[in-house]
Amino acid sequence: MNCKRCHHTDEAHIPNDQSNSLIKMGKCQIPTCTCQQYLDPIQEIDEELL
Repeated sequence: MNCKRCHHTDEAHIPNDQSNSLIKMGKCQIPTCTCQQYLDPIQEIDEELL
């Protein structure tokens, strides 16, 4: 799955220390990317449905 912000895969993002959850991933490891947190497109869809 790709990040909604930077469009890199979830594997490119550093896992957050507090959670192994996919929606709680940290910043992107791609050197030229400035994305600071993985944004899950599914989470955003769920929020729209509420």
